[in-house]
Amino acid sequence: MKMKVRAFSEEWTEKWDDYVSRHPESTFFHQIGWKRVIERSFGHKSCYFLAEEGGEIRGILPLFSIKSRLFGKSLVSLPFAVYGGMCFDNLEAEDLLIDEAKEIAEEKNFEYLELRNIKKNGLSLPVKDLYETFIKELPADPRECWQSLKRKARASAQKGVLASLKAEMNRDRLKEFYDIYAHSVRNLGTPIFSFKFFKNLMEEFGQKVDILSVKLQEKVIAGVMVFSFKDTINPYYGGCLRDYLQYSPNNFMYWKLMEYGCNQGYRYFDFGRSRKDAGSGHFKKHWGISPQPLAYQYYLNKIDKIPNVSPANPKYDLPRRIWKRLPVSVTKVLGPPLVKYLV
Repeated sequence: MKMKVRAFSEEWTEKWDDYVSRHPESTFFHQIGWKRVIERSFGHKSCYFLAEEGGEIRGILPLFSIKSRLFGKSLVSLPFAVYGGMCFDNLEAEDLLIDEAKEIAEEKNFEYLELRNIKKNGLSLPVKDLYETFIKELPADPRECWQSLKRKARASAQKGVLASLKAEMNRDRLKEFYDIYAHSVRNLGTPIFSFKFFKNLMEEFGQKVDILSVKLQEKVIAGVMVFSFKDTINPYYGGCLRDYLQYSPNNFMYWKLMEYGCNQGYRYFDFGRSRKDAGSGHFKKHWGISPQPLAYQYYLNKIDKIPNVSPANPKYDLPRRIWKRLPVSVTKVLGPPLVKYLV
């Protein structure tokens, strides 16, 4: 039977997620649940399609249409995700999927198509050389994991132990986590997501999304929202209260999560994306993780060069400095309408 491209429809849901669960290069974000969360939380229009042969999926490409006066009109795989792009069984499926995406971009006058691949593929598309990711292989024994950390990371995590910090996994801590995360992203000069977004994530993915909280006595001072998928555990949204930085709660928190991952049998700890030479990347290297370049590819339809919407762009310096001075309560109101376009 001839392979063909089909638009995703609900009858393909089970086969889509089954394909994602089996594909070696799929990520948490390729699950159809990410589509539902982004639609409910931000109102962006999805454009998911698949390569099908004899009733079976041979490849997938999830996309979202992002329309913004400030950042233009784009197709992104995937918004609010560090990974995305295509999963496919063979080159025929890959060619069909990218041809379909290009055709949509041209017909609908999108300025560009962005594919957030982990690895570079054979497509002759420009690549943004800006981001790298940090993925650590976990041993079965947490003691081996502890010894694999660099001395500075161990010393910082030990500060939390000496301060009698406690860590716990508790999905009921969403409100406390959100308040801490709001303070952290305000301090970075970044708009915050709505509480609804985080609630939607937990409702959609169930036990695949959890919260690790760090407490000093009975006060929660740090927290991280954790995604689990296949053999990987991924701390995705995290923060701490800066009044307690002397206890190194972030270092303690990430160590306890690594320890948890070892004990639960996960093979990989995905520390996520950082800009090259950014402070967050240097922090992750102290955990004994070597960076892996990310191959974000672009099909430029109506523009001549890859867009620079990174926070590192100097034109965002002044807005970022202003944002850092706003009360957290104000950022919780102003942030969600803005952040929906900072994909």
